[in-house]
Amino acid sequence: MKKITIVAIMFSLFVISGCSSQNKQDIKQGLTEVGHATRDATTATGHFFRDTTKDVIENVKDATNN
Repeated sequence: MKKITIVAIMFSLFVISGCSSQNKQDIKQGLTEVGHATRDATTATGHFFRDTTKDVIENVKDATNN
């Protein structure tokens, strides 16, 4: 690893180790909320594209059958 990467990791560990237990819990909760928001957005986006694709396929079928 590069020196800068090692220094960044060490600094992060030092900062986190200096946090109180409550601060660590708050950080963990914040990351969990971000993860859940990301999951929900990904699901909604997937559903949008799935539904849009179904509509396009239906429209093409209707247009070619008539």
